[in-house]
Amino acid sequence: MKYFTSEEMNPSEKTLNIIRQIAYTYRTFTLNGKIHNYCLN
Repeated sequence: MKYFTSEEMNPSEKTLNIIRQIAYTYRTFTLNGKIHNYCLN
């Protein structure tokens, strides 16, 4: 079985910044027991 080490599959800083930007602008809220999502631009 192959295990991943910290040296393998490291995303670039550019990729991490894109993920951070999406995570920062992505929001969810609950209305009448249903989860809705929206994105702030």
